[in-house]
Amino acid sequence: MLSLLRRRPERGSLLAVCPQAAGVATALVRKRPGQRPVLRFAEFLEAADAHARSAAFEQIAKRRGLPHVAATSAVNIGDYSLVLVDTPDVPPEELRAAVRWRVNELIDFHVDDAVIDVFDVPTASGERGNRMYAVAARMSLVKPLIDSLVAAGLALEFVDIPEFAIRNLAALLPEDDGGIASIYLEGDRGLITLTRRGTLYLSRRLDYGATRLFGGATAVTPDMEGRLDALVIEVQRSLDYYESHFSQPTVKGVVLSPLAEPVAGLPEYLQSQLGLPTRVLDLDEILDHEKPLTAELQTRCITAIGAALRQDEVIL
Repeated sequence: MLSLLRRRPERGSLLAVCPQAAGVATALVRKRPGQRPVLRFAEFLEAADAHARSAAFEQIAKRRGLPHVAATSAVNIGDYSLVLVDTPDVPPEELRAAVRWRVNELIDFHVDDAVIDVFDVPTASGERGNRMYAVAARMSLVKPLIDSLVAAGLALEFVDIPEFAIRNLAALLPEDDGGIASIYLEGDRGLITLTRRGTLYLSRRLDYGATRLFGGATAVTPDMEGRLDALVIEVQRSLDYYESHFSQPTVKGVVLSPLAEPVAGLPEYLQSQLGLPTRVLDLDEILDHEKPLTAELQTRCITAIGAALRQDEVIL
């Protein structure tokens, strides 16, 4: 999303430091051409307020060698807008300025307080199309995050959005070649993303998450099915739009983000309603690391791990 600094930290690994409501998720990933990425560590540090988060940033930065590793972060769902706009007929270097005025009526805050960038949505043939996505984030929210991370001594280079973190993980799955619908759930909100061959085509934001859907239950119940059906409708709408507006084939499968407390029968229920293979993502299957990740750690650190898998692109 946001390409920031001009310094040149050590290459090969990327550190992600992602603040959340309850704390800070961090992960360090080393990518290897033609091999599975190596997750060097993933950790969640409890931090209830801005002061505690700043202390967590400093704790992370003090680890041996980390100040010299390129770092990234991600804004939280709700702190930005992602809108589809017509591609302006201007040179590439003028795209941001041209798009800025097109998104003015599509965002719920003043464009003067927005930092904006764009990324292409390819056509079915893989060529640049006549639509593109604009990411608009409030500078009043992004700047304090940047300032805190830099003040802690981290070599911050980028700030991304959760959609790209989920896309990066989906790109490592065998279904990626044919397309994947990913369902990412936080406690009180979530995302549905449609990706194929490492490209983000569609994102739909959910105003509810695991807490409302599951209510602490450990298995699908008749009462839960009504809530799950609302999720099924949102996924189906996303699939229909993906196929019709982007001329894409039906995705190969649906992948749920890890859950701290597994819900028995959940993938099977969604699969029966959507008619598509459905499973829960297990990060141990796509990353090399010293020991298995617990379900709780996967849930808390999934966006940090995905952000640390950042592709070589310039966003914001």
